[in-house]
Amino acid sequence: MDGFHEKRKEVRVYFSPEENICGVFVFPDFGRFSFSALILDLSLGGMHFTVKREKWNSLELGCQLVLARLSKGEDVLCDRAIPLTVRWVLDLPMVSSVSVGCEFDGLAEDGRKLLHSFLAEKLAACQGNDC
Repeated sequence: MDGFHEKRKEVRVYFSPEENICGVFVFPDFGRFSFSALILDLSLGGMHFTVKREKWNSLELGCQLVLARLSKGEDVLCDRAIPLTVRWVLDLPMVSSVSVGCEFDGLAEDGRKLLHSFLAEKLAACQGNDC
């Protein structure tokens, strides 16, 4: 039986909530408000973020989003518009946040380079450490 991690195409980097990696998301049709969310993991293939239940906007499987900005605290890491598709949603009533997994849709070369650089820095910092 194949393991879950063996199916990943891209290296995934995990973040603790204390690292304050945050994404600002907008809807392509601008029919709904933008929202921000804490990013828990990221790869060149996609990301996993959490949204506080009170800010939840009923994201559904297949929903299209655009990552408008990725930041670490006050530092903007990426401000390219990167399209995403929601691939999974975990909404457990016993926790205060909803988890969402998204896949990048046709990541443009400039966005790919920015994310690759950020992920490479994080991976290098974690070499030999438990992060």
